[in-house]
Amino acid sequence: MALKVGLILYSVRDEMAKDPIATVRKVGECGYKYIETCNHNAIKDPGCGFGVPAEELKAAFDEFGSKVVSTHIFPLESADIKEVVKYNSIVGNKNLVNPMGSFSTYDDMMKQIEGFNELGRQLREEGMTFLYHNHHFEFKTFNGKTIEDYIMENTDPEYLSFELDTFWVMRSGLCPVEMLKHMGKRVKLVHQKDFAWDSTIAINVVGRTPEEREMQEGEFVGMNAESNYAKAGGKHTVREEREDKAFSEEGHAAFTEIGTGIMHIQDIIDAANEYTDAEYIILEQDYTRMPTQIDSIKKSMEGFRKFSGISWE
Repeated sequence: MALKVGLILYSVRDEMAKDPIATVRKVGECGYKYIETCNHNAIKDPGCGFGVPAEELKAAFDEFGSKVVSTHIFPLESADIKEVVKYNSIVGNKNLVNPMGSFSTYDDMMKQIEGFNELGRQLREEGMTFLYHNHHFEFKTFNGKTIEDYIMENTDPEYLSFELDTFWVMRSGLCPVEMLKHMGKRVKLVHQKDFAWDSTIAINVVGRTPEEREMQEGEFVGMNAESNYAKAGGKHTVREEREDKAFSEEGHAAFTEIGTGIMHIQDIIDAANEYTDAEYIILEQDYTRMPTQIDSIKKSMEGFRKFSGISWE
């Protein structure tokens, strides 16, 4: 079964901020039929993050025969879950994704994982599938084991699945294909980006040795509801939150459109089809050098069309 190509609206977030409905129409005109909404303003908005009523958003997608197949909600711990479920039920979505966690100590991590499992149980009762989306920091370790493995091993597969972001797996110094094999049927969605061949920053931002990869006392990775980013409704407002090279201006240039970088995307598609239960491979274009984000997603669509094992219908 071929992976269906989708798009997360985070890829066009600047356009969404200007005019969400017009942007949804532009995305439809581009030909993206499978949409992942992205709400990084969940403290104030249980919907799509831009104050659009569910019925209005669904109507805009319906114009182009598009459908919402997933949504990111951040910060999840501050969201009104009942309202989130209500909104997504109206737009026809059944997949709810936690786009990131925050981790500092082993005990704190295990407490969060317990919370993931319980929330997943509650969402299952509402007919929703709960997924966790990784960045690079989930491949930091406690006692030699990655945070991602702790999450996978300590949650019920009935209550928590994964949206594997292959770009961030690679940025953690690991192989996306091997990770797809490792996580197998727990992976229900795949996020795909590409890494620029002329990037001036290192691919691996986690560390090469076991010592470098191990979480240290006092170390904090990820973001939560207390971050300035969350409080500002999903906007970077202070330099402190961008000191990590993965989020610096130099780091932004490491992102490029699908098929124009160095990632082995055909191998990733083949592995996802063979080893996982993923139905969708979803473009997430964090940053672009192109004139507009719409130009960027059009370029990535051209890139995707060069690969086999995918579907647009």
